[in-house]
Amino acid sequence: MKHKFWLAFAVILALGVTVPFLVSSAEDKVTDRMLSQADRFAIPSDWKLAQEIIRPERFMCISTNPCPSLSRRWETGKELTPNDVAALTSRLGFTMTTDHPCKRPANVIGTITVCHSTGTDGEFDYWLAITSPGQGEPHLVTFIVRPQYVPD
Repeated sequence: MKHKFWLAFAVILALGVTVPFLVSSAEDKVTDRMLSQADRFAIPSDWKLAQEIIRPERFMCISTNPCPSLSRRWETGKELTPNDVAALTSRLGFTMTTDHPCKRPANVIGTITVCHSTGTDGEFDYWLAITSPGQGEPHLVTFIVRPQYVPD
């Protein structure tokens, strides 16, 4: 009887040590996959990364933000042309749909979203927004990746 107790204790202890490691490893693989997919966007090396928020995959994801998710914002240092914006998505392997041409209207003042694009690769949803603080000022680019939303 005493041996069965120690055997059960050893099995529970081994599971207690092993299971969290296996879960963490699986979570890291999902997060790494999302980051790898996000890196397919052709972001020029001279852009300054202003903000990056990575929410890794978690077994228990209790939040309004899905797990995993990624948000990045760059300061481009210039006004982007429609060709610059098209180049960002040129090597994705799926289509990004843009709401309208990525050109700031001349008659608008203040900060505006010049355009935004959305797309999915079947695993993740992507959102790309080009923001202009003012006429003639460098654009900001915001990029968000989340697990694909599938309505019930």
